[in-house]
Amino acid sequence: MKEIYGYVRVSDKYQHEDRQVQAILAYYPQMKEDNLFIEKISGKSEMDSRPEYAVLRRLLRPGDELVVDALDRLGRKKTDVKKELEYIKGKGVLLRILSIPTTLQEVEGQSWVMEMINNVIVEVYTSLLEQELNEKERRQAAGIAVAKARGVYKGRMPIEYNESQFVELYQRWKTGAIKSKEFMALMQLRPNTFYRIVKKYESNKMMR
Repeated sequence: MKEIYGYVRVSDKYQHEDRQVQAILAYYPQMKEDNLFIEKISGKSEMDSRPEYAVLRRLLRPGDELVVDALDRLGRKKTDVKKELEYIKGKGVLLRILSIPTTLQEVEGQSWVMEMINNVIVEVYTSLLEQELNEKERRQAAGIAVAKARGVYKGRMPIEYNESQFVELYQRWKTGAIKSKEFMALMQLRPNTFYRIVKKYESNKMMR
């Protein structure tokens, strides 16, 4: 029996997921509560650094459906989004994108036509997403350059956390004694911050 899943992503804790959740449930009111995955993490983050999405990926089976509010919920970079679309297609999962109506249509005996149309639309959307991201990064770089020229740029604030507690919990996490979400909750860290610290810690261990 097929399952219907929903994925909701907002970029940070100051954004609210309510609109996306309501849109998905309006389209699929029968969706099970446990099948709706919600997380707050940047769209530029790697797929495997998104705890909720990583779990969802493992649950997907051929014939299942995945519903997202918009294409950029999967990512912001064209190459990443297209790679993920291929992954979803390869698993035999039907992707419904609420902001792209043609992905919600089913034409008897003409699925190849709809697939061709959707491929063209997705190509346009992913190009626009990447263009928007590049423009945002260009504006940020320009703003930083101005701030540096004025002598007011301080860069990214260092992450404050208890290093000894992290090391202790890291060992328990690696042995499977605690899960990622529990680790993050105990350290009071956001997913992207958590994985950044893990990456830095593991890199330092390799250099020793």
